[in-house]
Amino acid sequence: MALFQGVAGPLKDTPDQKFRTNTKLQAGTHDSPGEKYLIDPRLPRLFRYHFGGDGWVVIPKGRIVAPATNGGKDDDGRFDDFDADVPYNAITLANGGVDVKEVGRDGEEYTRTANIPVGVAYANLYEEYIDGFNGMQPTVENEIYIELPYINNKDDAYEINWGAYYDADISNPVKAGDYVMSDENGYFIKADFSKIRKDIEKATSLDELKAALKEESRMREQVLGQVWAVETNLPPQGWLKWVGWSKEDSASDEWRTQSGATHADIGAQDGFPGYPYEKSYRNVDKRDGKYYPQGIPGLTDGSNIEVPFEDEVIGQVQAGQSGRHDFYLDHTPAVEGSLTLKVGDETVKPSHFDPVSGRVVFSYDNSKGIAPLAVTATYKAVGQIPGVPTGWDFKGSIGAVRILLQK
Repeated sequence: MALFQGVAGPLKDTPDQKFRTNTKLQAGTHDSPGEKYLIDPRLPRLFRYHFGGDGWVVIPKGRIVAPATNGGKDDDGRFDDFDADVPYNAITLANGGVDVKEVGRDGEEYTRTANIPVGVAYANLYEEYIDGFNGMQPTVENEIYIELPYINNKDDAYEINWGAYYDADISNPVKAGDYVMSDENGYFIKADFSKIRKDIEKATSLDELKAALKEESRMREQVLGQVWAVETNLPPQGWLKWVGWSKEDSASDEWRTQSGATHADIGAQDGFPGYPYEKSYRNVDKRDGKYYPQGIPGLTDGSNIEVPFEDEVIGQVQAGQSGRHDFYLDHTPAVEGSLTLKVGDETVKPSHFDPVSGRVVFSYDNSKGIAPLAVTATYKAVGQIPGVPTGWDFKGSIGAVRILLQK
């Protein structure tokens, strides 16, 4: 605090006596520093979010972010803030420390030069409008425990848009204890130090050794956290699969999603006190759905996870029969375009197939046959895993990865 002595003005420091100190040392907390960042105006528009108001999301929740290292009038990653009329650092997608060329919001190609991550976007970050209400600053987390969907391949991960972990090398899946970093677009991947160590050991020339050490240095600089748990139980342990609609909602719900495990069932059978002690808990009666977990369609039933079914017998064409046949798949809704239908060993093309109801219509001539032929279906279906948390429910998901951020 400045000191004043009457009207003589502020007291001056001397070599032996100080009257001024740093009165603001702590500028924020470590896990989420309250720093002002602009949103990189070059980033391409990704999607609109129904619950997020107007505008396009350019950095989705859960993606890794970094200060921009280029762009702006001085090409230093600082852009002019319309409201303050001064330059500020811009936050952009982390890129794993490599240059990335992409087509920006204005349709022109630009390079997002190599950067160093600082954390994870805690919420969707939107493009900023000139003369708009841009007062909400991006929240960046760098020291919390997070959970991300675990996708086993890059293509499916990139269809999600939200933050996710995927195996860059599917032959070397992630495990607890591994360190993680960003790929070129802010998705989590393993920082594979074991591979780098092998490259260092196998180096046969100084150039190869320098290249391996340079890669190790880049990777260490990019590490953002450590995996504590890999959850691949689908569904995970718990009661979520038994949660259904209320009686009022399920009465008019065409999917008939109400679970059989209601309070009315407790103690109603054989004198047992009900779940989890009910005798029929594991002996599911599919005819009436009693004690058969179904989840909530589109919310907790794995509605985006494609489950394969191979050579499922859905009926028979009897000997001496010829003409049209109608059968139904056992698991619906099916993934459109995934059905392969066979009668015996012969592949048959359906004349009609409804993925929602599972109805299959085809014609086949077995009038000269001497034995019935099995009708088998190989296909994929969704909504087959009651109890999958909504945050895991994406195509290609095999569970979740939990990461302790430590930047």
